[in-house]
Amino acid sequence: MTTTATAPVTNEQAPKTHIEIIRTHLMTGATITIWDSIRLYRITSLAPRIYDLRAEGLLIQSEMVKHNNKWFAVYWLDEHTLLDSELSNIEVTP
Repeated sequence: MTTTATAPVTNEQAPKTHIEIIRTHLMTGATITIWDSIRLYRITSLAPRIYDLRAEGLLIQSEMVKHNNKWFAVYWLDEHTLLDSELSNIEVTP
């Protein structure tokens, strides 16, 4: 009789995707750069994930900045998007 290994059953949530992690970060109102995504989340593919989030309809702003003679993009959510997100999270009580 042969047996196969199976993953243990736990009550833990499945890991978030890179898109979910970046979306959550941006929804806090924080900016993110490639260095932030690598340092905080070990995500090295920030630009493609930003592209995916924009394709989903998020209004992500960006600006190229120069630091120590190196150029990189800084991304943040449009203020209107953040406001809509905050308003949708407010519970209305009678």
